[in-house]
Amino acid sequence: MSRKELFEKVAMEQIIGVVRENSVAAAESVAEAFVANGIRILEVTLTTPEAFGLIERFAQKFAPMGVVIAAGTTRSANDAAQARRAGAKIIVSPHTDVSVIEYANEHDLLCVAGAGTATEIIRAWEAGCDIVKVFPALYLGGPDYIRTLRGPIRDVPMLAGGPVPLDTIESYLDAGCMAVNLGASLAVPDLVNTEQWEEIGRRALLATSIIQSRNVAITAESYVH
Repeated sequence: MSRKELFEKVAMEQIIGVVRENSVAAAESVAEAFVANGIRILEVTLTTPEAFGLIERFAQKFAPMGVVIAAGTTRSANDAAQARRAGAKIIVSPHTDVSVIEYANEHDLLCVAGAGTATEIIRAWEAGCDIVKVFPALYLGGPDYIRTLRGPIRDVPMLAGGPVPLDTIESYLDAGCMAVNLGASLAVPDLVNTEQWEEIGRRALLATSIIQSRNVAITAESYVH
């Protein structure tokens, strides 16, 4: 997929499911629960054990199902290169690193760069990223913070970086985010520790259902005159 197609994929799905676990087995189980319940963009953070191997396996296993793999916590161009070779199509960083952005652009990967303040957001955008991840959105002020930023910064696509509680998904989208990161709000640590994969899947289904219901409502509104 091209960067344009990947951007459209994020805009359509509106959820990036984040896999950030302490073991390979847990990461695999979480990913399975996410995909089985409608999440079609998986972000594997490079802090996860054997992250590049997981990216490769997930890319091979889930691509036929329309799932795109992202590499999260990408902090250098070398990280981005290894992620690309493993099969990642989206590069996600918690910060803004020009070398990462340049590498992603050069290889037609979608680049999501992290930023917090208005100055950082503009700098990330001007450096060439495709989407700015406002991180950590909750602790910066949540949806109200996004809404305030969108007043003067309307041309920059923004994603709400976690933690994003499930009951705030719509609020972030209404405030102007094109998508949200969902990690620990789905794969709650206690649920992972007790291997409650079905409950994690239920939470993923709830999140995707929120998006589907919202999009149906928006589509219906477009026909109201």
